[in-house]
This record gives sequence, structure tokens and C-alpha cells, in this order.
Amino acid sequence: MEENPVLLRAAIGEKLRVAREAVGMKMAEAAPLLDCSESRLCRIEQGHGLDVHFVRTAMDVYNLVDDTLLDEVRRARNPGWWKEYGISDKDYIALESGASVVSTYAANVVHGLLQTADYARMLFESRRRPMSEEWIAKQLTVRLIRQERLTDEDQPLQLHAVLDEHMLHRPIKRPELMRTQLDHLALISELPSVDIRVLPAETVANEALLGSFTVLDFLQHERPSIAQVEHPLCVERKRHRSLVRFARVQFEHVRSLALDPVESTALIERLADDWAS
Repeated sequence: MEENPVLLRAAIGEKLRVAREAVGMKMAEAAPLLDCSESRLCRIEQGHGLDVHFVRTAMDVYNLVDDTLLDEVRRARNPGWWKEYGISDKDYIALESGASVVSTYAANVVHGLLQTADYARMLFESRRRPMSEEWIAKQLTVRLIRQERLTDEDQPLQLHAVLDEHMLHRPIKRPELMRTQLDHLALISELPSVDIRVLPAETVANEALLGSFTVLDFLQHERPSIAQVEHPLCVERKRHRSLVRFARVQFEHVRSLALDPVESTALIERLADDWAS
């Protein structure tokens, strides 16, 4: 997997935080020695605003010996692949591209990692604000790049997805696209890295079903997990451990209510036949 500069910066910031605490310094004590404000030091320890000069000074102040750290700082300045498509380092995609495991509950539309190109195009074209063909083409390419990780031979992305059955019945402008999308779901569910489950339409409403949400785990980067919650008008990203833990508990609850993978695939195939008739 290509090195992710966003996660590398976060790992460097964490190393600096651990080194500072190892010598018993609080931020208020370290900041003057590093010729910076506490707010800047806080940002740096979160992986923002890193530079070689600052890190070299911090290594001296903290008595930190690390032969690879400065080289990591230089590599962390490289742009991620998503930059070519106008996507910010703060975007969900930049984080997902470095995740090891994605656990998601999709309430309204099929998750981007599972969308066909035609289904994704339909969603882009249905936006209230018309988007240019160039913009749509870039987004479709990004979708494809994201999905390639599911079949990576060395380190495939592990995807655990729960899909609300209601979305699989929802009318769309071109019904044939839904048949193709459902066929794709049935096919991709056979991948060893993918677990797709359908939450039956008759499931009793509960707080876990208020909207789509995703938990990202970074097992290979020793980075804390992140939860993203989607609301009608905004998206919230949660990093606090208690909030991520709550999102994970909610996901496991929804997953326990869903059909098992075999039953889910059978339902998806039946629905695909219904869309074809």
C-alpha cells in the first residue's frame, strides 16, 4: 500500500508527544524551549505544520534519538494521491486510504466502496447544484481508486458493511442501474476482505438507525480510530475514544440485527431479480 502522508504526519506528531512526556515536560514548559506557542505545539503533535527544523530542535530538547524521524518528516511532505483530484488532506478519503478496516452502516445510499460507476454517476448527477462533467469524471476515478484496495494482494482493505434494506427498494430514475448495482453487491460480497449484511426492512427503529456512520481503524499505523457520522446537512468526525467506542458499539448492534452474509446475498439476488422484472 502506498505510504499515506496524512497518517505519517500523525505518527510523527505522536512520537513527539511521547518523547515530550517521557522527559516529564508539559506543553507549557516545552513550548518556550521550542520557540513556539502552546497552540502550535498542540497542532504539531496532532500532525499539522511539521517541518524538519522544528523536529530537529524537538529531538534535541527531548533527548530523542531516532535515525529515521527526519527522513519521515521529509516524506510526510509528499502529496497524497488524492491531491491530484482536488481532495483535501482533511477529507474522509485521505483517512480512508490509510485505514486497515472500514466498518460502516449505510442508511440511504450504497457506500462508496461498493458503488458501481453508473450508480455513483447517478448520485453525482442528482445533486441540486449541477456539477461539471470534468468534476464527475474525477469523482468516478477516485471511487475506482478507493475500491482497488478491496482486492489488493498484499494488504486488502477489510470492509464490514451493513446496508439498510429500504435503500435497495428505493425508486431511482433509471431502474436498470439498481439491478446492476445489486448484481455488483452480490459479486463483491464473495471477496474474503468484504462482509456485506442487509438490515431487514422490518427492523424496529432504534437510535443506531438515525443515520449513516463509519468507523475507521488504522491497525498498521498505530493511530487512534475515527468515527464519522453523517447528518442531512453536515458530517461530523469524532476522534475522542469514548465517542469512537460508542459508534463501534452502535455498529455491532446494527450488525447483530442484520441478516448473516449468506442470507444477505440471497436477499440481494432476489431484489436484483425484482428490479429486472
